[in-house]
Amino acid sequence: MGKHSFSCGFVLGLLICTGAAHAKDLGEILVEKGLITREELSQAKEEEKQKAAAEESRREAVAAKIPKWLEMITPFGDVRVRHEGFYENDMTARNRERFRARVGLTANVSKEIAAMVRLATGDSNDPISTNQSFQSTFTRKSINLDQAYLTFKPGNTFHLEPGLFTLVAGKFGVNAYRTSELLWDDDLSPEGATETLTLVERKQGWLRGLKVNALQWVVNEVSDGADPWMAGGQVVGDVGLGTFANWTLSLADFSYQNTNQVARAALAGGTSPNSSLANSNDIVTITTGTSKKPVAYRYGFNIINVATELNFPDPFGLGIPAGVFGDLAYNTQADNRNVGFYAGVGIGKAGKDWYHNSMKNPGDWGASYTFARVEKDAVLSLFSYSDIDYVQPKATQKGSTNVVAHMIRFDYQLLPNLQLTAKAHFINALDRQISNASLAGNATLVRTQLDAVVKF
Repeated sequence: MGKHSFSCGFVLGLLICTGAAHAKDLGEILVEKGLITREELSQAKEEEKQKAAAEESRREAVAAKIPKWLEMITPFGDVRVRHEGFYENDMTARNRERFRARVGLTANVSKEIAAMVRLATGDSNDPISTNQSFQSTFTRKSINLDQAYLTFKPGNTFHLEPGLFTLVAGKFGVNAYRTSELLWDDDLSPEGATETLTLVERKQGWLRGLKVNALQWVVNEVSDGADPWMAGGQVVGDVGLGTFANWTLSLADFSYQNTNQVARAALAGGTSPNSSLANSNDIVTITTGTSKKPVAYRYGFNIINVATELNFPDPFGLGIPAGVFGDLAYNTQADNRNVGFYAGVGIGKAGKDWYHNSMKNPGDWGASYTFARVEKDAVLSLFSYSDIDYVQPKATQKGSTNVVAHMIRFDYQLLPNLQLTAKAHFINALDRQISNASLAGNATLVRTQLDAVVKF
């Protein structure tokens, strides 16, 4: 090997190893010490430049072979494993293992158009649960189309301010503002459309947010009668109280139409998981032989809803946020037993949304307490919180109404994307005399849940 080749190779190796930031200084030092000539330094730099250009060309060639549509797609999902226990006086303790799996794709076609599709486990006939129990001798578990919707945010193309208006249409998650599952379970995926008008959105000042939501959800479609549907309107305000606190308040009216068809179709007897919900709202039945068949809800459902939360970034001077939250429902179409509410308090690194305590960083934690009191006809139990049934040894009051409950929750982010949750429900019937189930006494049911959730 000649001196020239060795010197250029030596210099080139040093330039690669030390990086561009130090290449000039090192080369000049080598020239000054007489280890290489300036011509050799220039040639080494030129060779390094050619190698960098070749590498960039290779990367561009690889990128050119990748379909452009892949750049729009973002995959996501989560898997949750749960141990659940039921404990009550005079009742044999019940323990079960469950899991939930969800996977989806988001396509951001442009700044104004997006689409999302998600698959999830669960019984396709149950609108408020995506859980699967460990049972049935290792048989396969069901996968269903959980969500599929379009998001339209008109902007510059339509000479509108980006973010002013948003339209969501299809089958989507509950996209109204809420602080609990009083009206709608987290797993509910309504169908129809929701529009949002964002009038104010900023991080400073007194009024930091003002939104108006309009909801049109199709509950069912029937060929020989009026379709059941829900129309709603909601105003959400976000107020900054200096650096001390942030207050969010929403006022809404959610009106269900033609729900008698829902009672006949969804609450009828059989293997459907919804049939036992006939215990949780007042219904009208007809007797056929030895059985009673639901034909209508006794009352309609027009629900006035007030939801609020007050968040303190550091109320104790320890760098730990805290907050209080509440959710109130009043059914104007029921004569009595028509009020329900959740109220709670939270503390920890979860920030807002204490009811769910969603973590982000390893070591983050959150704790919350929620008190629930829901009268029998306050909400439509077919769509509300699924984990608050009142179970007895010989009877079950299915559904989330006519109950009073205390809920305690603790969350901890153990690893990136791995959250651990411990939750306990202490549940009683609010009034066992008006329950359609044959309840005896009113012993407290303790329902525990231990979760491990991996998000990706």
